[in-house]
Order: sequence, then C-alpha cells, then structure tokens
Amino acid sequence: MKNQEKRKERIEKVKKFTAKNRLFILLAVVCCFYLLGTTIFGKDPEPPTQETVQTETVQQQEPEQWRFYWIDVWVLAVGGGFCTVMMIREKRKAKEDIK
Repeated sequence: MKNQEKRKERIEKVKKFTAKNRLFILLAVVCCFYLLGTTIFGKDPEPPTQETVQTETVQQQEPEQWRFYWIDVWVLAVGGGFCTVMMIREKRKAKEDIK
C-alpha cells in the first residue's frame, strides 16, 4: 500500500518537473540521441600506417597540451543556460516570499 502511494507521488513529481522544464528535457533528449548516433555510426578507425606511428612517437615525447573540443562548448552552454534559468527562478521565488 505504501509503495503504491510513494510510486504515485514520484510519478506526480516527475510530471510536474517535466511540465516546468520541457525545453531542458528536449535539449537533453536531443543531446543523448546525438551522442548515441555519433557513437554507433562513427567512423571506423583506420589501420596505423608508418606516418601515424611516427607522429604518435613524436607526440609522446612532447608534453601534453590542452586541446579544444566543440562538445565542450555545447556542454558549457547547456549547463550554463540551465543553471541561469534555475537561478532566475529561485530569485523570483525569493522575491515573492519577501512580498
């Protein structure tokens, strides 16, 4: 009996969350499909050639440097946007509580 009540409460909480955050959920689903698609349908690795072996040995000798990946921009933009939206909501709630 209690398990069913807790389950119904959880379902209601999830429904309320999804109703409030539809844009975030849509972006999360699109990102998941993109990551799955690139993982499944990604290019097959090429067999190593003499040239790639030489470049790998040179890279191992040099100190590692920070590399830029475009997915970093997407992660920062989505995460930053979500955090900004949540902070604005909390600020509005705080103002309403004061009034």
